[in-house]
Amino acid sequence: MEEVVLHYAAGSADRLSALLETTEKLLEPFPCRPPPLFTRWFPPTAGRPLPIRPAKPPPVISASGQTLAPPPRPAAGRPSREDGDSVSMSETPSPASLFRTSGPDPDRVLVLDSPVRRSWSVSSQRAAALRRSQPPSKQFDHMISVHQLNLRQRAKWTISQNHCEPSMEQVWRSLTRLIRSCRLPSCNANIQRDRGQIWVFCDVLHSEQVGRFLKEELKLTGKIRLSVHRLGNVFSL
Repeated sequence: MEEVVLHYAAGSADRLSALLETTEKLLEPFPCRPPPLFTRWFPPTAGRPLPIRPAKPPPVISASGQTLAPPPRPAAGRPSREDGDSVSMSETPSPASLFRTSGPDPDRVLVLDSPVRRSWSVSSQRAAALRRSQPPSKQFDHMISVHQLNLRQRAKWTISQNHCEPSMEQVWRSLTRLIRSCRLPSCNANIQRDRGQIWVFCDVLHSEQVGRFLKEELKLTGKIRLSVHRLGNVFSL
């Protein structure tokens, strides 16, 4: 409690004095202690501001397992690509396959001979709307009603190796071109080579249309399945 506000009707000064005495007596049981002094958890920086990001970027691991020089950071406020597309890659070696050096450059990571799991992602930042070629099917509408899905939440189509002819790598290259050319706006895709799967993310609103487009353009065989977070597989084509 920082302060007490006393509301009273206008009257004589004696009545106000009596109200103040009564209020003070009522507040006596409550302890009055000063707030604790603020102590910072970080060491002093001699007046310099704390850094908002590391001074050096992380090292880049090549396909051959060699550590390359980190790429230069883009200037502040400027995109890294001119065409608006973004492609990212993350490589996840096993914990026993890498260690840090104790030499003059401790941030350098050495990679031993071991299989490296790669995950590539592709997305398009260009603003475009996905046009409906045909109305949704009754099965799709029933699925939306049963699971009470929000049409703007994200869903995922899973493409496995047995769906791809001639190979999953060829399907991934074709899918990358489709997304970069904005033929699948609002969609992004990710290839999980260690799982042998390609994930295509889209809004629930357009998920059936996206699935039919994928099967037709990529010549997929068998049934591909649509999954939603916390629900698992909810639809198939």
